[in-house]
Amino acid sequence: MEIRQLRYLLSVVRLGSVHAAAEEHYVTQPAVSIQLRKLETELGERLLERRKGRMVLTETGRAVAEHAEAVVRGLEALENTLAGLRGLKGGRLRVGNIDAASVYVLPVVYRTFRRHYPGVKIEIVVGDTAHLLEALRRGEIELATTTLPVDDPGFATLPIYREEMVLVADPKHVLLKRRRVMLSDVIAAGLITYPPRSVTRGLLERVFLDHGLPLNAIMEIASPEAIKRLTQAGLGVSILPRPVVAAEVRRGTLGLIPLGAVRFHRTIGMVMREGASLSPPARVFLDMVRAKFPAIDAIRTRTGDTN
Repeated sequence: MEIRQLRYLLSVVRLGSVHAAAEEHYVTQPAVSIQLRKLETELGERLLERRKGRMVLTETGRAVAEHAEAVVRGLEALENTLAGLRGLKGGRLRVGNIDAASVYVLPVVYRTFRRHYPGVKIEIVVGDTAHLLEALRRGEIELATTTLPVDDPGFATLPIYREEMVLVADPKHVLLKRRRVMLSDVIAAGLITYPPRSVTRGLLERVFLDHGLPLNAIMEIASPEAIKRLTQAGLGVSILPRPVVAAEVRRGTLGLIPLGAVRFHRTIGMVMREGASLSPPARVFLDMVRAKFPAIDAIRTRTGDTN
């Protein structure tokens, strides 16, 4: 039994396919399949089966995966401890980001970290806030950069970045010709926005409700990039972080619509398990984030403050 076989098994279970697991580990699909077959042959049991187009664990597979998770995480903890003793010449940094954090908030920090610690492998999971919090709970990542607030006593948060969200539409939209646009006009125009239960959606809904309006969406999608493209196609209007649409507004492929005194903001922050002992790479990375974003540097638990 080899550690890579256990890693491949866990990746297939989490991602649902051998192909996706191979991409995650930068190997070919046959390489993953061969190692999994070797593991099954050694154990004398089938570990995976296909159901409705997705690879899932058999009963034996579930027992093996449970122990494999503990073995892999334990080995990673050992690697990171040794990396710390060696001055971070090796080890892993396992983090998760929402799209915004990957694209325009944290790249400079990643670049600094890589320059100082090239031997540390950086593993990044990209997803929405709910997905990243679940990955934190399972111990798949040590730090997550999400939209705040995170109202869960199991997590501590560090607000790092506050951004304005703006109303945009395709350049020929009728709202761009009006001298004054109200929130009711936004609803009538057809709002393309984040899905229900997402943190950003909740922040937007709060503003609408403060003005006595429900947020009725015509399209809901988790990807801000997809929201932007659908808006450019003239399918509706959207409220997105200003950095996400800045290039399109400059090029004239999206139009910015003022809403008078109405303002939308959201805060992005680092999240970690409350009381967790971070690995040396994660501690160093968190220190770098604090150094880069000192203005709202304060760890909070169950924060409801989006300032």
